[in-house]
Amino acid sequence: MQSGHASRSAMGSALLRAEHARYDPAPVLDDTLSGRLVPAAERPRLEKTIAGWPPQVRRSLRLRHALRARVAEDEAVAGLSVGRSDYVLLGSGLDTFAWRHPRAGLFRIWEVDHPDTQAWKRSALAQAAVAEAANVRFVPVDLVATGLGESGLPGHATWNWLGVTMYLPRAATRTTLRAIASRQEGTTLVADFVCASGELDEVGRAVRSSTDAAVAADGEPVLADYTTSEVRTLLLEAGFRAVTLLDAEALRSRYPPTRPDLCLSSSTVIAVATV
Repeated sequence: MQSGHASRSAMGSALLRAEHARYDPAPVLDDTLSGRLVPAAERPRLEKTIAGWPPQVRRSLRLRHALRARVAEDEAVAGLSVGRSDYVLLGSGLDTFAWRHPRAGLFRIWEVDHPDTQAWKRSALAQAAVAEAANVRFVPVDLVATGLGESGLPGHATWNWLGVTMYLPRAATRTTLRAIASRQEGTTLVADFVCASGELDEVGRAVRSSTDAAVAADGEPVLADYTTSEVRTLLLEAGFRAVTLLDAEALRSRYPPTRPDLCLSSSTVIAVATV
């Protein structure tokens, strides 16, 4: 990541979510706003990279990036009924929940990200004439250098930690998970993990090959992948009481696409873990 700029992986995710809403039938997430935050100077290069992927990879990644956000947002909304009105986006990137979700106003939203990415996002919002939401708290933190203990984040919240663990050393991920699991009973985390090569299907291998090359070229290489068994053990050892893993099959059952060619690969697994 270049100093003073947003993470390019965050920009790519934003563009994929916007393309899902634009091109896929019955989208699971309507997030065209995220695409507006991607700068004109970066868009051609990102679009060229995405266009160079096989069609099945493009479709799978559009759906994957939309679905993981949908899972986290559904968990956050479900938490309102049990008093979880704080929503922490850890590594928030160009997430737009606060500006587009119909129930966003019921939350106190904490956007936590690398200082450079966060400063850039706030500038991008201003350039897009999108006012900063009054219920959003911006918290600049470099997770590799600084832990969460002194961040002032809430004790009882839904945590969204998407698109981050794969770029962190395993030790940093364990430390962060323990910090979240040390919070109040009922705290819920939604996080995703890149699957180890032995658990990938054919589309998953194609997705992994395409995305690994793209993020490495941008200076954000994948540092860690996990088997599903390792993910469950990691979360339980961190202190979470209950863990549900959503692989491609589970996600297809939860959010069935209306067209069979909206494929979802085995390249990642989403964990929903509760303290």
